[in-house]
Amino acid sequence: MSTPARDRFRAVLSRPTCTLAANIFDPLSARIADILDYEVCFLSGSVGKVANLGVPDIVMYNMSDLVDVCRRITRMADVSLMLDGEDGFGNAVNTVRTVRELEAAGVSAIEIEDNIGRKQFGGEDPGLYSKAEQVGKLEAAVAARTDPATVIVARTAALAYCPLDEALDRIDAYAQTGVEAVRLAGLRTLEQLEAVHRTTTLPLTVLSPPADVGNDPAILAANGVRILMAGNPAFSVVVKAIYDCFKHLKEGGALEDLNSKEATPDLLRLVNRTDEFIQLQEKYFRS
Repeated sequence: MSTPARDRFRAVLSRPTCTLAANIFDPLSARIADILDYEVCFLSGSVGKVANLGVPDIVMYNMSDLVDVCRRITRMADVSLMLDGEDGFGNAVNTVRTVRELEAAGVSAIEIEDNIGRKQFGGEDPGLYSKAEQVGKLEAAVAARTDPATVIVARTAALAYCPLDEALDRIDAYAQTGVEAVRLAGLRTLEQLEAVHRTTTLPLTVLSPPADVGNDPAILAANGVRILMAGNPAFSVVVKAIYDCFKHLKEGGALEDLNSKEATPDLLRLVNRTDEFIQLQEKYFRS
């Protein structure tokens, strides 16, 4: 049973062009992206953790935390949500549960990555899961879907960790598992992208590619990239704005000095859906 959000996401993947996603971090940012007609929203693990739990990008965040955030996002905004599903939060069986819970929360696409999560700050980078283990997890993720319209994305950092031939071998193996897109983490050069595109016909997604690649949508599209995530600038801008506002007031600054930086009443009304709820009141309230 597909949903309009999942159908829209699949339409983006099927086009021969590259679409810019909105890198969101909570329900409010998702609502604003929806207002601006972004077709895809992407929730990364790093900003999702700090925005919703106030913790850094390390294992202080579990599957239930992510599911809760996703449920609140899809209730707040009618968006096609792709997200960082970490490593499935464990082994292949854990991955089955992760996919089913995220799918039930209304997510359109779920990335399962081959990075092994760090266990402590400053600890040794554990690298990647073995190819065999990751293939099993991806097969489990694909089989776990109750809605075949949900897209499973194989996220790989092999380009950053392995020689190119080994990275391409992994990507080819991942592409045979039934996943419907590949996410490239750690992409460094156009030559790498071209090699990946020759290896698989699956749609590609990338986060913050090198400027000479990322700034040219035509190059991305020609090499199979269907979704571009441009880092997390909105999150950084918001953090600085909140910090500067509180600091200004704490130091005795005048409230009026902030007027030019505030959202207008009309924008706030649009973001919080005031008119929608007034209509509900008018329709259903009885005196």
